[in-house]
Parts: sequence; structure tokens; C-alpha cells
Amino acid sequence: MFIYNTTFVVNISSFDTWQKWLYTTCKPLIKNLVPASEVAVYEVMSIENEEERTVSVQWKVASPDDLDAINKQSPLMLKQMSSDFGEKVLFFSTILRSL
Repeated sequence: MFIYNTTFVVNISSFDTWQKWLYTTCKPLIKNLVPASEVAVYEVMSIENEEERTVSVQWKVASPDDLDAINKQSPLMLKQMSSDFGEKVLFFSTILRSL
């Protein structure tokens, strides 16, 4: 099992618009790319900030090929998101595997 995780730090003023982007653009795009993938969305609770919310989006896949497909497509999608939201949404991605 592999996980492609992207953690987003979203300014409160943009959260609703970003969340709409997540569910109408990001999730469908990756799901169409890798139909067998599973997605989980979590709010990071260890960070308390009234001006921002931190969200972890995790794509679970079984094969290295599926992980590679997400790893290649995700930067393009995130670049477009960055041009739309600017510094109101910051992010970083990590790749995990189960031990």
C-alpha cells in the first residue's frame, strides 16, 4: 500500500472555495486517472490557528504504477491551484508506504 499525501494550509477566507475545488476538481481528476485509488481527507488537529486550517488529503493506491501516475499528474494540478489561490493556500506533498 502506498499513500500520496498532500497537506494544505488554507487561509480561512479561502477555505470554502478551496474545499469546493478539492471536491469538484482535485478528487475527480485523480479518481479518473487512478480509478482503484481511495481518498481520505483529514483536518490536522494538532495545529490551532484562527486564520488557517490545515488539511491532509491522502490517496491510497496498491501499485507503484498508480503511485507514479498520481506523482506525475499532481504537480500540474497543484500548480494550477497555486495560480488560482496564490499564498492563501500553501501545500507540500509526501509519499508514504506501509511497512
